[in-house]
Amino acid sequence: MKKAIKVMCLATLLLGIGFSAQAQFRQSVFLNLNIPTGSFASNVSSTHTIPLTYLEIGKDANTGFGLGYRISYRFDVGMGIVAPWAQADIFWNTISNGLSEEYTQARTKSKPTYFNIPLQLGITYMYDELWNDIIPYGEFGIGTDLMMITSEGPCTLTTGGLSVTTSKYSYKPNSTLSFSLGVGAYFGRHVSLGIYYYDMGKHPIAYTGRTVNNLNAVERAAYEYGDVETRTVGSVAIRIGFHF
Repeated sequence: MKKAIKVMCLATLLLGIGFSAQAQFRQSVFLNLNIPTGSFASNVSSTHTIPLTYLEIGKDANTGFGLGYRISYRFDVGMGIVAPWAQADIFWNTISNGLSEEYTQARTKSKPTYFNIPLQLGITYMYDELWNDIIPYGEFGIGTDLMMITSEGPCTLTTGGLSVTTSKYSYKPNSTLSFSLGVGAYFGRHVSLGIYYYDMGKHPIAYTGRTVNNLNAVERAAYEYGDVETRTVGSVAIRIGFHF
């Protein structure tokens, strides 16, 4: 009996050593070129739309940049490598050139800038049976996206010969469900290149300092009807990764 227990303990130890040799922690750093998809503009679903000015609306966005950090744990599964991971990114975008020009005409230097912070858990599959130094991969992640927008305005608008200065708007940060899909290839052990799609969700729009008590008649009608202003956010990312 004791001999059997010793054999089992030795077998377990050897299996553990073998498993450890095939599974390993890795850290990764990513640089992104982000191309906005869909629209960053706000919208409401019903006919009771709130008459948002371009100072209040979500705006379309320019191509931007991003950084990411990932920790993963790799398993050799015989027909490739599987790697569950946790990742944090930060994406930066400015408003589109056309809307930027409208801000310039409205005589303001305070234009909104977008920051999206996707926090995701995911899994990668790498097929390492084709070539030694080029390993194709595909991956999927799901989590949450935190969106923050810098303040905008005040702007001076001229209507009918009269100049009117609008209020300065600040936005409340908010988060929603997000997911990502990616394909690409590793070139050697330490560098990868891929293309990703990030769906960062439909974010409600909330302004600081705005309450039901200071809505105008049209805004109040929309509020009572149940409309929620939203901003749909997505991005295609061309991503280079460095793995250690």
